[in-house]
Amino acid sequence: MAIRLSAATGLRFDEALPLYGWQEDIDFTTQIGRRGRLVSSASITGVHMGVKSGRTPGKKLGYSQIANIVYLKRKGTMQPRLGERLMTANVIANLVRSLWPEAHVDRRGRLWGNVLAFADLTRGKLDPRKIERM
Repeated sequence: MAIRLSAATGLRFDEALPLYGWQEDIDFTTQIGRRGRLVSSASITGVHMGVKSGRTPGKKLGYSQIANIVYLKRKGTMQPRLGERLMTANVIANLVRSLWPEAHVDRRGRLWGNVLAFADLTRGKLDPRKIERM
């Protein structure tokens, strides 16, 4: 994601999306898009230089996979269909891969985080900031 600084003046990443900030790029992009035209180009390539260490633990990321999307849908910066598709894909991947987990991904932890988030959602206690206390 490349952003013209003048387009982002006065905007901030949402502090209610702590740690890894799952889907904060969607939130920020939607906020900038409200100010003007967004441009996409297939001639530009971005490279994610992610590393396996230093990531959010599985349970916290799994909780964020649900809580952050619900939060952003309510906030109005996540398209409902996109949110539903992302949540469904993440839960299915975590469920299936928890049976045969990759060595570098805590799928069982992510799945447990998904379950905790859905439980909080049904009780009306879903909050993305909860991962700070997990």
